Amino acid sequence: MRKMYDIFCHTMEQYGDRFAAAHNAEELKQNQNEGKISAFLTIENGSLIDGKMDKIREIYDLGVRLVTLTWNDDNCLGHCHSQKPEEMSRGLTGFGKEAVRYMQELGILVDVSHLSDGGFRDVAEASRRSGVPFVASHSNCRALAPATRNLTDAMIRELAECGGVAGLNLEPTFLNEDETDKVSRIERICDHAMHLIDRGGIECVGLGTDFDGISGEFEISDCTKLPLLFDALRKRGLSEDAVEQIAYQNTARVIRDGMR
Repeated sequence: MRKMYDIFCHTMEQYGDRFAAAHNAEELKQNQNEGKISAFLTIENGSLIDGKMDKIREIYDLGVRLVTLTWNDDNCLGHCHSQKPEEMSRGLTGFGKEAVRYMQELGILVDVSHLSDGGFRDVAEASRRSGVPFVASHSNCRALAPATRNLTDAMIRELAECGGVAGLNLEPTFLNEDETDKVSRIERICDHAMHLIDRGGIECVGLGTDFDGISGEFEISDCTKLPLLFDALRKRGLSEDAVEQIAYQNTARVIRDGMR
């Protein structure tokens, strides 16, 4: 993690005319005013916390403002998604529940993508108590694609009620009903966006892409092609304001409400 942090800092230096680190909504706005892209430092897989609360403070002091609690294995915080119902029902560890409360107090967003269903419920309960939103940074709808990485309709409603956002994932396995279909199509991404809107409202939809961790054939292969998605959403009947919410505003709101 330290090596990756050094790369982050070096990149911010090397491209300082175009990029700047950000830790909250105020810095996001400041960078925007200066014509710079904001880079938020995040961690996917909280295993490096290693059961120590002071590690959370340490990563916060380094500038981390979002933690995806698990990846594809269990860790000190909780249990990951699984094909086995008994595994999916298991939630956060005792330490994980304390860690989530501490992250929310500090201003680190909690991310439930990759987490078990039981873990999702534990985070949602913590969010209701604290009033701080959480996110599913790169997860789609399980009603449309059965991957266990996706959200059920009940989860979408809970996420929305807590003020959170689900980031649309472009991975074919998380888009298509047939898991052997390895093509990521714009129209299928729109299907998931419209389902999220139908179950949770326009405020709960954002962009997750997962560009650094997916494989297959892609109609949207990089960020320069995202306008194709926005055009397709307009053709589905979404207003310009609604497209803006998905593209930027919903995520900016969660940054404002959850990061410090």
